[in-house]
Amino acid sequence: MLKTIFHGSNKIIEKPLFGYGKAYNDYGLGFYCTENIDMSKEWGASKYSDGFANIYQINTDDLTIFNLNNGDYSILHWLTVLLENRTFTTDTTLAQEAKDYLLESFEIKVHDVNILMWKEIDDNVVMCILFKF
Repeated sequence: MLKTIFHGSNKIIEKPLFGYGKAYNDYGLGFYCTENIDMSKEWGASKYSDGFANIYQINTDDLTIFNLNNGDYSILHWLTVLLENRTFTTDTTLAQEAKDYLLESFEIKVHDVNILMWKEIDDNVVMCILFKF
């Protein structure tokens, strides 16, 4: 299936590149995209400068897609993915036990897929991260 995706940035990016960006983004290192051009425009602009909505066509036929919203996963799975990628302090025993419990009980292997999809909190914008395509 051919999909049109957008990536907001402060520069023009001719083709998606894996391995750039922040290592501690919500879902790890990847090329963050959306199917919503308005969302990409928000990502690309900052308080002090305009940005770009880069547009790409991607054929997903031979790619592995993991959708966190397909009904098999709960918010606890989503939180566990965030726990694996964000850096924060668990400075109490209870906080560390809670983190360990989530990681042991709700871990999902998402780093071997090509595309990870989820919905933003407004439930309208589906975004994806492209891994190793």
